[in-house]
Amino acid sequence: MKRKELCEMQKSNYLSVVDYIRQQDKKRNGAGIAIEYDGNQITRNEYWRTIDKYGHYLRHIGFFYGCEKPVTICNLNTPEYEFIYMALLELGAICSTVSLSFFKSDIKRHSIGKGADTIVLSVEFISPELKESFKKLGNNDGENRLHRIIFTSARDYHLEEKERKYISQFDYKTMINSLELPKNIEIIFPGELKEKSSNQSTSSITEQSFNLINANATYSNTGGTTSGIPKCVVHTHEAIIELLKAHEKDVFPDFPLKEGDKTLLLIPISHITAQFYAMLVRRAVGANIVYNTEAFEQNLLTKALIEAEINDVVAPFGLYTAMAHSSLKKGDLRHLRMPTCGGESTPKGPTKIVNERLKWAGAEPIAIGGGSTEFGSATMISYGLENRSNETGLSLPGVENIIINPLTGKKASDGADGILYTNCPWQMKEYLNDEKATKEFFNYMDENGKIFGTNNDIGKIVGEYKGRPVFSLQGRATDFVLRIPGTKRYTRGITFTNGRVNPVDFKKGHFLFNMRDRLLNVPGILEAEALLISNGENDKSGTPVVNIVIASDIEPLDVLRAIYSSYGPNEAFKPEGVIFRTNFARSLATDKRETTTLHEVRKGYYKVGDDGNIYTVEIPENGNVIYTLIDDISLIQRIAPPLPKRIEVKQ
Repeated sequence: MKRKELCEMQKSNYLSVVDYIRQQDKKRNGAGIAIEYDGNQITRNEYWRTIDKYGHYLRHIGFFYGCEKPVTICNLNTPEYEFIYMALLELGAICSTVSLSFFKSDIKRHSIGKGADTIVLSVEFISPELKESFKKLGNNDGENRLHRIIFTSARDYHLEEKERKYISQFDYKTMINSLELPKNIEIIFPGELKEKSSNQSTSSITEQSFNLINANATYSNTGGTTSGIPKCVVHTHEAIIELLKAHEKDVFPDFPLKEGDKTLLLIPISHITAQFYAMLVRRAVGANIVYNTEAFEQNLLTKALIEAEINDVVAPFGLYTAMAHSSLKKGDLRHLRMPTCGGESTPKGPTKIVNERLKWAGAEPIAIGGGSTEFGSATMISYGLENRSNETGLSLPGVENIIINPLTGKKASDGADGILYTNCPWQMKEYLNDEKATKEFFNYMDENGKIFGTNNDIGKIVGEYKGRPVFSLQGRATDFVLRIPGTKRYTRGITFTNGRVNPVDFKKGHFLFNMRDRLLNVPGILEAEALLISNGENDKSGTPVVNIVIASDIEPLDVLRAIYSSYGPNEAFKPEGVIFRTNFARSLATDKRETTTLHEVRKGYYKVGDDGNIYTVEIPENGNVIYTLIDDISLIQRIAPPLPKRIEVKQ
């Protein structure tokens, strides 16, 4: 049988990504556990009955099978989110999950701007700031308007005693009324959807279904974490199913997750890594997903891993760093077989320290991953590799990754740096309503006519494993825009020509990542970020500066001199100065940069002059650079962070 005919036959076996997962679950024990949440266990049978009930209730309030309605979701990591999300996908609704920060910044754009007339929102997110954001809806009139808001809460699916205690902490009606929503918006209060769906018929909602395989399933924000100007990536049901298939045992025998493993979901559900890779992939292979909203706190993460005997975590690198600094005993993490890192490329030094700590505590080292929203969050992974300190990994089954030299436009030789280009079965369909951006993303064609896309990640091939190339990514070369109320501030970085990285800027980006990794090997530096500060609108290059956190027992002068002495006199892009931070630049929850914090610390920096003295350097909006001699070194010492907990690694 030809591959095309086989694919067509496989397609006829399911109607949506949810139907595909249902079929996978039919092969398993229906009494097995699907979800654990605060002491409550939900079996697989109960899991699917609940999704059916939610589907019937959603149809009761205006949805229908094959509706293709966009729905905006901004929710906590809880079972309630998963039930609503799966029921909507099975009905054919197009789910648009969005982070709270984006949602608050422009509710209109992230709801009715995408054609959505329904928002699903956690009541825990209600705040005075959110009230101000909702005012942007105005009178909520016109042809395109918001019809309903479904409020959910972390209270649902607690054990009864804990649910009563949780409810007593909140006055939902008062909180929701404080938003002063337009009168013509239907409000579904927390628990209403769950309670009313219990009275619905439990017959399968697929009786009236039709094939959604090529229909749009999700719109996911990307490219806006730092710029505030996100694009929207569209994935079809077929694309998501291809991602799930790539992790089946007969396709990917090295994939270590198995039926019944406990997965702790620790990337915010608004992130596509949580939706696709951490939730849907785990659900398709039969894992038991553990929801624990407290485990986002670094001091409670280790406790959650030990007490729940967790086998698998998909988390940002920042959380693993925090865990490595926490109190552990030898063997505490013996159940943890799959600590997987989502987010940006991780630097070599801290990854090595974290892995040593994990192995000492009985766990496997971190399985680093590579991918992007456009490529369904995952195109390569380091399962099976012994050295996971700096390797992003092997291409997943069905994925083709190549490194292109931006100076020649051709494939780079093994070991040479270039830009990563990818083609895979689960790549995006398009950027929503942006044909130009879609064409710029898919901007490379190989000699066989295959089209590749790129996020402009700088990387290289560093070896091979069982005859397959091993890739290492250093980070993304991209423009960095800080949005500040009333103005914009640009950090000059990488520019693009026809969607491709400018060769000169490729060298700058490469320099910045090398600078970051180099500084992390300087004793006393706990975190480092290299950046280019603009000296004005006409400055096309920027001033190279490093943004670092140091231990409180380290002399800043010693750190500065160590940095400068590590660079030779003839090296290009030598760092001009150093910003000393009092806290980490990256969020522990998302591993993304905290934009506001970065703005506050980029007002100036410190440098060592030719005379060996320390100076502050200020860059006014208009005018000459101002240098001020620092006589009292304690001025710098006072802004250093407290002494971190030492990591003890025993052989």
